[in-house]
Amino acid sequence: MHTGRHRIKTHGGIPHGSTCNFGSDLHIYYQFNTGESASAWPDSSANGNNASQSTADNQPTAVAGGGLDFEDTDNASTASMMDFTSFTVDDDLDFISFVVWKPETTATGAYLSDGTNEVFQLTSGSISLFKTPSATNSMNHSSTFSIVAGEKSVFMIWRTDGSTGQVYLYKNGLVHDPSIRDEATFDLQNLGSKNDSSKWFDGIIYDVGFVSGEKATAKNRDMITDYLCSKHGIERLA
Repeated sequence: MHTGRHRIKTHGGIPHGSTCNFGSDLHIYYQFNTGESASAWPDSSANGNNASQSTADNQPTAVAGGGLDFEDTDNASTASMMDFTSFTVDDDLDFISFVVWKPETTATGAYLSDGTNEVFQLTSGSISLFKTPSATNSMNHSSTFSIVAGEKSVFMIWRTDGSTGQVYLYKNGLVHDPSIRDEATFDLQNLGSKNDSSKWFDGIIYDVGFVSGEKATAKNRDMITDYLCSKHGIERLA
């Protein structure tokens, strides 16, 4: 982390310069070591969109030192999951989805979703899924990086270039070139599951957030990556 006069200022726990306040473009940010519990994870964005789970059998476990441990029991009655107030990402809109996680398995697990046709999901150590009502986009990033069980990493999906819908994947700052184009509209309201009914995430989530619109820039993507890698002691790969 930068120190002294070079310390990065933050907004909602995410760094910004004098012109980079994320405002409402930061839809959600569930932040490491910021009040997370089995029943609720306060939203550090300006929107106050807290994630919650009132059913004890579906609550994740708070991790000592920060983060929540989600358990996939392959059963909707006992698997871990949380919900937040749904928000919409319009078509032709740039976005940055970011998560700091330590998967306990690389088997199929959704970390953000709405309906069954709106999903951000780890499908295996080499394949990630970005699914919208218009397409099922399985992105194989094995030629660039893998997601490894038991490894803490920063994973990002960045959609850019407006109506072209170019989608890039990142692990610890290392980019996998676009393998899909998808400019469709989608909604999000579930954390740790696919529509609260299947594909539960199995592992620890330390930070997770979503930026869209004019603030979803390359500059801000790099700043978020720098901040998260520094905070969690993760080596930046590029």
